[in-house]
Amino acid sequence: MSTLHHDSLFETIDEQFDVRPCFNGVGSWEVFDDTGSIHDTFDTLDEARKHREDLVLQAWEDSLL
Repeated sequence: MSTLHHDSLFETIDEQFDVRPCFNGVGSWEVFDDTGSIHDTFDTLDEARKHREDLVLQAWEDSLL
């Protein structure tokens, strides 16, 4: 696969995950995907961003198999 294909695939996966404030009392931030499914909640924004990065990288690696 070309680098351009990898970049495009990564961007598509990167857009599928986001971080938003959590209002259900479990944590302060939650990581969710484009279907609205919540993957986890976190107390700090840094923890949520790190988890989002991990989800994106894992999904990207899985797509290359």
